[in-house]
Amino acid sequence: MIFRSGLLVISLAAVAVAAAADLALLDDARLTGELEGMSDDGTITLISPISKEPLKVRSEMVLRVDFDVTGEPAKVPNQRIRLINGDVLPANISFLNESTMGVSSPYLGKLEIPRALVDSIQLGIFPETVIYRGPEDFAEWKKEPESSRAWTIDSGDLLATGQGTISRNFELPAKFLIRFDLAWDSDPNIRLTFADPLKSAGKRVDRYFLQFASAGLEIKRESAGKNRFTPVVLVNRRPEEFTDGQMKVEIRVDRTRGRMQLYLDDELQGGYTDPIADIPTGTGISLTSQAPAESGLRVGNIVVAQWDDRGDRHRTEDRGNISEDSMIEHRGDRYGGRLISIRDAEDGKVFRFKSDFQEQPVEMLEADVSTVFFASSTDPKATEEFDGLVLHLRGGGEIRIAGCQFSGEKIEVRHPLLGVMQLDRSGVTMLERRTIPKSKPIGK
Repeated sequence: MIFRSGLLVISLAAVAVAAAADLALLDDARLTGELEGMSDDGTITLISPISKEPLKVRSEMVLRVDFDVTGEPAKVPNQRIRLINGDVLPANISFLNESTMGVSSPYLGKLEIPRALVDSIQLGIFPETVIYRGPEDFAEWKKEPESSRAWTIDSGDLLATGQGTISRNFELPAKFLIRFDLAWDSDPNIRLTFADPLKSAGKRVDRYFLQFASAGLEIKRESAGKNRFTPVVLVNRRPEEFTDGQMKVEIRVDRTRGRMQLYLDDELQGGYTDPIADIPTGTGISLTSQAPAESGLRVGNIVVAQWDDRGDRHRTEDRGNISEDSMIEHRGDRYGGRLISIRDAEDGKVFRFKSDFQEQPVEMLEADVSTVFFASSTDPKATEEFDGLVLHLRGGGEIRIAGCQFSGEKIEVRHPLLGVMQLDRSGVTMLERRTIPKSKPIGK
């Protein structure tokens, strides 16, 4: 977890029923127990098995609070509503009229959202099948002998303080994605191999590797055949061109077709084809730091997941004319104009859209709609910077909050746009403090 922002400050009354939680603290410390409450100054009270008396933890020591979410999750809606401030709500749309959108969720309940606060909606979202999310420890990671001290875990990140390699077998499927945050203080030099058979160093193998250093970022195809290294991707962006010395990297690989996609900071850099016929079959990943100790190289928020490319269209759809609504159907056809309503019909929800080029409104079934972008709001809250608290929800949702209060199995939060909301605690996975950039369209 890479943090470079302010303090955790929450107003939370004492709770009637304590909530199980795991607190990640500075210096890689952790506390687990029952979250009893948080005071007005942000001090957390935790009932811990290591202490006879409740522990008081100062807010500035806390990086995040992970809630003990147990039991079978409710069915997460396959629609996402993005608000003008960048928040994302996993919820199903009940109705839409000229002024209001109604949504429902097993964790959020029923909400009525002013239409002017809705930025966009996506339909047909498929949840990721996560193989790994971390790091929390070095369980199942293998350190090369010379790397025993080069890689450590600090504040929820892999921290490299010297040169060395760590690796792990993830049993990667035929289609997979790797996503992580990378941060550095100076002179980064890191190599990531994937689809790696993890054989002894020096042997020629079939695999991919990403290299990021002073000259920029590249991905090469390594082969056990005649031509060992073949360039696949070259991004001429030097480390100093990335804001605050950090970036988000996502690689998506389809080994059934020999195809790959690269995203940097959620922006698609391109789609690429494996130039070698024998597609790598390895299932491992390795990280090699080639930077000096003072580089301050960090890798955090690592996610390895199965890639379901059915939903990838959302990440490449363009907002278009921001002064009007845009509706995009699942084959890519676009309509510009005004979304008049969303209503129930015999075959499901019907989207009624008045196009600029047709006299009569178009009616389209929900199953045929991919994304709707709403005309850009002039509300100044849409572009406000935010440095504070974020609640993570099951299904990939995130909401910014100004404060919260526990009451049994409910969490009451104060949302900057929607006011007071009540959430089921079983749908909340994490509370963290961080700076969120200005809002952007979903998938951008």
